[in-house]
Amino acid sequence: MYEAHYGFTEKPFNLTPDPKYLYLSARHTEAFAHLEFGRRERGGFIVITGEVGTGKTTLARYFLSRLDPRTATAFVLYPALSGAELLRSILDDLHVPAAGTSMKDSVDALHRFLLQARADGRDVVLLIDEAQDLSTEVLEQVRLISNLETDTEKLITIVLMGQSELHEMLSRRELRQLAQRITARYHLAPLDEVATADYIRHRLEVAGGAGKVGFTRGALSAVHRLSGGIPRLVNLVCDRALLAGYVRGARTIDSGMVRRAAREVRGHAPLAWSRPLAVAGTAAAAAAVVAFLVPRALPARETPAEPVRASVPALSPSPSAPLEPVLLSLGREASLAGALREVQALWGQEPLERTALRTHLDQLRRLDLPVVLEMFHPTRRDTCYVALVRLEGDRAVVAGTGGAPLRVAVSEVDRWWTRQAIFLWRDYDLAQGDPERTAAWARQALGRLGYLGQDPDLPGAVARFQRDAQLAADGVVGNRTVMSLYVRGQYPRPRLSGGPS
Repeated sequence: MYEAHYGFTEKPFNLTPDPKYLYLSARHTEAFAHLEFGRRERGGFIVITGEVGTGKTTLARYFLSRLDPRTATAFVLYPALSGAELLRSILDDLHVPAAGTSMKDSVDALHRFLLQARADGRDVVLLIDEAQDLSTEVLEQVRLISNLETDTEKLITIVLMGQSELHEMLSRRELRQLAQRITARYHLAPLDEVATADYIRHRLEVAGGAGKVGFTRGALSAVHRLSGGIPRLVNLVCDRALLAGYVRGARTIDSGMVRRAAREVRGHAPLAWSRPLAVAGTAAAAAAVVAFLVPRALPARETPAEPVRASVPALSPSPSAPLEPVLLSLGREASLAGALREVQALWGQEPLERTALRTHLDQLRRLDLPVVLEMFHPTRRDTCYVALVRLEGDRAVVAGTGGAPLRVAVSEVDRWWTRQAIFLWRDYDLAQGDPERTAAWARQALGRLGYLGQDPDLPGAVARFQRDAQLAADGVVGNRTVMSLYVRGQYPRPRLSGGPS
């Protein structure tokens, strides 16, 4: 809203963990140095802790962005997983196929990959964010992963990042073996007053506002006092203060604007709001974000947006709807059920197959199926879900948001998407269930698509198709491969592109 007024190229105080906005305070520089030291040592664990909103996820993304391109990385954002699910997530991120579905199959596949990476002179880094949410059993599984080694060195560097509770967890007796393997440890504290002022100036400069807008000395001091030096809370207060300046036509933000901004962000809580909010955690932070992002007269899910019907083939041009406040209003389980219902309704009421994929936007367009997407927000402890039912150039139609479908910018969907997707599809020919029938059906489908040619080798043809479909090229006709073959065939189905079914 105010970007043009101040001459910004983008909003300087967004909550997304964008590495280019990382302000390397003395404390962030020390934390990064610990990450680098642990990586170079190639052994044990690196543990970075900090209160909610201190910039851990942004630091994690910055650390990963600075790694050599040949370094293989797995980044687990939401670790509320079982041991088996965590292993599969790591393998998916590393693009490693497993021969089977058992825990042993996954561990063996990871071990083979690590040995080959070391033979090729490549490093492997596993970074788990929000690691305080890992169960004791899963942390023990992570420790066992660290045991994958040669006679002389570890094969993988493991970084655990989380809130202060992580430090407490690692002090438990049952996790003493993991704690003994920690080679670098750092606690990221809030910014002091000088660093808070520098942080604000840094973000204004990155957004193109250097010399175009300023905060008075009193305003900077007020931001630090009211935020407690927590970068996420600094962002909330500064963003709202800039909006206040825009409304007044001012280009200098004073302490009065900051105090009013803080009151609007926090509602009617006592003035000393920053410490309870930081300690209470993300749920309280999310409430504060909603208060800022959504006009007071409207609850979050009633934010003005363009209602559409998923069955309408085209939409008239209009401004994009805001997706961020919607993500803050959705419950995890309820949103998953709602999103699945929206996609099911596009197919009809007959039972459907369900396939989960870790994928990206280009593959969504290629598969051309309505899909359920797992979404995140930095202020949430968990994730939520929406149904992506249409893509039209740079616009998307999402449903399952607690009201009518919304038309939003594709870039907004991509920004908050965890890359986990759930596809619903129909096995028209009953291709699955019997291995011989599945193989015969796949051979026929691949023949129609030109993948067999003169080569009777089915696994080779399957692998070639999988590479083109951006699947793990293991030559096995599994659930994902069957779904992708159906998508390439002439079967009636709803389409993400809105074309004829």
